[in-house]
Amino acid sequence: MFTSLISFYLATIIQGLPQITMSEVKPSQFQNILTASPIPQPALPSGPDMSALNIQASAYLAVDLRSGKMLAQKNIKEQRSIGSITKLITALVILDEHDINEVVKVPLAATKTEGSKIWLAEGEKITIRNLLYGTLIHSGNDAAYALAMYDTGSLGKFVEKMNDKAKKLGLNATNFANPAGLDRDGNYSTAEDIATLGAFAYRNAFIRNTVSIASTTVTSVNGQFKHELKSTNELLTKDPRIKGLKTGYTLEAGKSFVSVAIIENGSPILTVVLNSPDRFKETESLIDWTANNFTW
Repeated sequence: MFTSLISFYLATIIQGLPQITMSEVKPSQFQNILTASPIPQPALPSGPDMSALNIQASAYLAVDLRSGKMLAQKNIKEQRSIGSITKLITALVILDEHDINEVVKVPLAATKTEGSKIWLAEGEKITIRNLLYGTLIHSGNDAAYALAMYDTGSLGKFVEKMNDKAKKLGLNATNFANPAGLDRDGNYSTAEDIATLGAFAYRNAFIRNTVSIASTTVTSVNGQFKHELKSTNELLTKDPRIKGLKTGYTLEAGKSFVSVAIIENGSPILTVVLNSPDRFKETESLIDWTANNFTW
């Protein structure tokens, strides 16, 4: 299932096939779509086993997005807290149902959300586009909660939508309990499921463009409130191979990161590290190891 999901993603993004919304396609249909496609499947990468790879993260993986072949892995089915990586599913639910130019009136409850914030003001009117920027670039919990409350008026109902979306994506070892990824009972995933989620999120043009932004400023509709946003992804300004995707951190989750990188030969590589002592250094190590030890 994992390979077919990744292959479907690449057939639509890299090869430029028309995109199909997840409401139109069930996971079981993906292989049929691939079979019907006139696009030839790419060559599989070949290389050594992973014995020389020294990664201390509790769970990790690297996958070749063209073929869906797993290149390195450890504890990929182990359920763990994932922190703000959760925000990818929040963004997908919002983009399924809303125009990015819709205007949200920020509720008091969103401004009181704990953890990372873009410092929204109660009653501030701001577009969905700018709230998604705050959610995906700066990892603002207040922005994620404002979006969730705008969508349903109820966090519980929005979480139901998040889990329904997860099932449609085939994330069978995943459950969400809040839109920001705060440590709560019932908010967990696996490295394998995160890779699938990351691939589908990166398939969305708005998300793909947003997660490549290192810093920006967004404002309320009337310009009264300004929010300086800096990406939590430190590699965007340090490693030109890195094109995104999303960091995550809580006390339970540890430092985590799902990334997409384009290595020197043009191959797109998705990596996941969960509970890493140095998520950015270990991500680069995974990418370097892949580039040095596999051929296509």
